[in-house]
Amino acid sequence: MIEFDNCKSVVNRIMQAYKVKKAKELAEIWGISASVIASRILRNSLPYDFVLKCFMDTNANLIWLCTGVGNPGVEGVKIENKSINLSSEDLEKLERIAFLKKDGAITDDEYSLLKNSIFSKS
Repeated sequence: MIEFDNCKSVVNRIMQAYKVKKAKELAEIWGISASVIASRILRNSLPYDFVLKCFMDTNANLIWLCTGVGNPGVEGVKIENKSINLSSEDLEKLERIAFLKKDGAITDDEYSLLKNSIFSKS
């Protein structure tokens, strides 16, 4: 299953694919108001239409655009490899909360809070 990233990160990768630094520049390319992009980010609404438009215009990797995983597929766009060191105890906690989320025992917001509490102490 694909774990989609938050809207702001997706829009940032779209800007990387177009090789622009600001949402205003992206809005100008698409002929829309920058407030349309800002509104999507504020609502954290995954912009499928933005992703597809970017894919069609730049041939960027769809998985990378949506998740940040993999090769961007765009000339000149570099990816940053990050690693995370977790103790076996923290890994077990992550597995437990992932199971609770999958089982429907906790909400997405509760999952995010619990997950962030594990990473914030690292």
